Amino acid sequence: MVKTYNYEFIDKEQLKNFIEKQRLRLYTNILAQIFVGNGTWKEIQEIQFIMKELLPDVQLIGCTSSAAILDGKIVEGKTVINFTLFEHTKVETGLIQITDHDKKIETDNIDLKAIIAYTTQPSIQIRDFFNDIPTEREVIVAGGSVTNSSDKEVLVFTSDSVTSNGIVFVKLYNPNLFIATYHNTEYCKIGESIKITKAENNRILSINNEKPVRFFEKSFGSYLKDFHQAGCELPFMFVKNGDDKLCFIKDILPDGTMKASLELRSGDELYMVYVDLVRMIDSSILHLNRLANYSVETVFTFINMRRKDLFESFTKQELHHLQALGEVSGLITLSEGMAGSVTDKTTNFSVAAIALSETEKLPIASKKDVETAIEETETETLPAATRKKFHYHFTSEMSKQLYFANTMKLLTEQLAYLSCSLEKANRMLFYDKDTELPNRLKITETVDNLISDNVNKRFAVLFIDIDRFKLINDSFGHYVGDMVIGIIANRLKSLLTDDIFIGRFAGDKFTVILRKELDAKQIMILANKILLSISEPLDYEGHEFAISASIGVSYYPDDGKDTETILRNADTAMNRAKKYGGNQIIFFASEMNVQIKYKFELENYLRRAIEKNELFLLYQPVVDLQTGRINGSEALIRWNHPNLGLISPMEFIPIAEETGLIHEIGKWVLMEGCRQNQEWFDSGYDELFISINVSARQFLHPTFVEHLHRSLQYSGMDPKKLHLELTETGMIDNVEKSIAIMKEIQNLGVKISIDDFGTGYSSLSYLKNLPIDTLKIDRSFINNFKSETVDYSIVKAIITMGNGLSVKVVAEGVETYEQLIELKKMNCDYAQGYYIEKPVHPDRFIEIINNKKFQIS
Repeated sequence: MVKTYNYEFIDKEQLKNFIEKQRLRLYTNILAQIFVGNGTWKEIQEIQFIMKELLPDVQLIGCTSSAAILDGKIVEGKTVINFTLFEHTKVETGLIQITDHDKKIETDNIDLKAIIAYTTQPSIQIRDFFNDIPTEREVIVAGGSVTNSSDKEVLVFTSDSVTSNGIVFVKLYNPNLFIATYHNTEYCKIGESIKITKAENNRILSINNEKPVRFFEKSFGSYLKDFHQAGCELPFMFVKNGDDKLCFIKDILPDGTMKASLELRSGDELYMVYVDLVRMIDSSILHLNRLANYSVETVFTFINMRRKDLFESFTKQELHHLQALGEVSGLITLSEGMAGSVTDKTTNFSVAAIALSETEKLPIASKKDVETAIEETETETLPAATRKKFHYHFTSEMSKQLYFANTMKLLTEQLAYLSCSLEKANRMLFYDKDTELPNRLKITETVDNLISDNVNKRFAVLFIDIDRFKLINDSFGHYVGDMVIGIIANRLKSLLTDDIFIGRFAGDKFTVILRKELDAKQIMILANKILLSISEPLDYEGHEFAISASIGVSYYPDDGKDTETILRNADTAMNRAKKYGGNQIIFFASEMNVQIKYKFELENYLRRAIEKNELFLLYQPVVDLQTGRINGSEALIRWNHPNLGLISPMEFIPIAEETGLIHEIGKWVLMEGCRQNQEWFDSGYDELFISINVSARQFLHPTFVEHLHRSLQYSGMDPKKLHLELTETGMIDNVEKSIAIMKEIQNLGVKISIDDFGTGYSSLSYLKNLPIDTLKIDRSFINNFKSETVDYSIVKAIITMGNGLSVKVVAEGVETYEQLIELKKMNCDYAQGYYIEKPVHPDRFIEIINNKKFQIS
């Protein structure tokens, strides 16, 4: 027998009385699900503390929720506790951090019957975090992503843990536990299909031969901030293996591609859909009558937030029907799903539920008919389905929604006709009628889109002009000239791939746009293929034409930052190629020196450096001038390219800054530096801190603090052992924003250093307001660190100021024993430099700690 009690939490004393009244302490297998209405960390921790005191052995999971189910009704902003008492079912709860990418929960116990889970991330598949369940067992996985009020973060928790980035779950073990499912959502296709022109696994690379983000911006407007959560509001449907599958966008990637919830292939066609209330009513009645044939003891339900808002009246009646089967508990979710051991039924905009019982299935005849009705109906109009046990009363709201559904069906037909007409108009406007290649308008639009989509990324434009084409027109007439253009167009089309755009700019001039980033050498190879293809012999009525072409190349953004400049410069380079005799390739500004070309190639290599494990960290010891002991290090990045060898940070860091790659590199340095320091800590070196440099662009990025928090969580390192080094010049442009971010960082426990102090503005008017822990004196002042010099006075002043501000002072660039002694006399706290040790590999760093102690008298 399964018993369920729903309780609205008011305070500890009332909860204590409720527990005593229901004698809950007598039960051994209790699941408590707590839905904290618009809750915070503090409120959740208070409830955890109370539950531990009153029911220390209870198995508990919970989450924030904008609304929950109480006595069969939806209540908002309240904290609801659902106690489910099992007689024979073992209950086991747990929490997974989403950052634990490789961690999966084992599911090999043969008694496992169901998993209920709540996640903070609507874009993830809950089932992915559990090891594969054998197909011979029907194990139900159900749950959804949780909600909260708009100004608060979503949270999930167990009896002793809380997270804003994870999953909580309960596993139910009982081979005889009866489980039936209810899952009601019905979609209908609308409009023409959206063609996937390139895809890899679940990543959509292009739609209708353009970047997915660009396609959706044009279709739905430029506001795509929450588009990756559109499974709740904007799902798609496509046919897979003969079945209609629902699919939604999980994530928008920086390069304009998208990740979908299901695996897609090139050539797949997606359809927009709308929710059909008529079909939902029929489906609900069918499922409810099926469930009425069983002995249902309790029901867990997950109701989509948007479904509740759009179909409020229908959803209330549906919930009322479920309550008639058994005591209902549950919550309002942002997205929800349900899966068996084989078939996934992950959808959105639905009501999903599982009905549980420890009592065996009853014969159909022994289950009394369930007749339900909703009071205060606004109309007596009933669907034909009322002849069944369950029926729905139509309110005026539902009637309007039915009208909407019928209207959408009519609009679908009109949209299909309109789409066909627009396609014809589009081809007339944007395509050349002689060659069927994109015309000048489409070429310009394509470059516009690439510039807006590829901020800080390079692409190339090639202009191709047929040499001495005017001679063909003058000698043989325009008909032959048009025929030649058509043949050349077909030859160029044969080179077309998803990464290459080819259009006819005008007359005998063609444009090639290379969407994929290629270096100069790769472009030369492709351009030579074009010249070779064009130069193949062409026969017409016994005349053989020897045709050649000139090609000009321009790069974005090197040769221009707008469409007009890029196209003009490619044209200029092409004209220069013609002046030099034709049949050749000229890069715009070909006088660019080897260093610029090297920089261009270096950027391409740098983009792959992280995934190829070419980056590594060295660690330079930091000495405590009072004890003479090494008590920390500064992490310094290095790049070992397989062909170019060691590349100085002075070369690649500026490139990373310019292109935005600094964010990915910075995240890697944080993660690796924290991991290494924690490894030393686990080996017994528990006093070591680590300093990591953070660039201005990385520091001011909106997700920097989040990535910092993840690095600390991933490594397990004490935040107090991490020092972030920021430069003065990186903060002075936006002092208020910098201070706000620095305070967030210090709230995590991380310490902040000002690097290269003295080389920037060094204004006391803002320095005194900065929440900092350490000042680092720039090495340029230590180089000429002798008494009675200006640098000596500056160093002394900085140390005195640091002492006055109660911050630690570090001198970098120390190269002599005399400098070390003088710095200690000045009450400098720490020092680093080649006299102490150069940057070294981790193993060497430990050897130095074990063998060195500096005698500083």
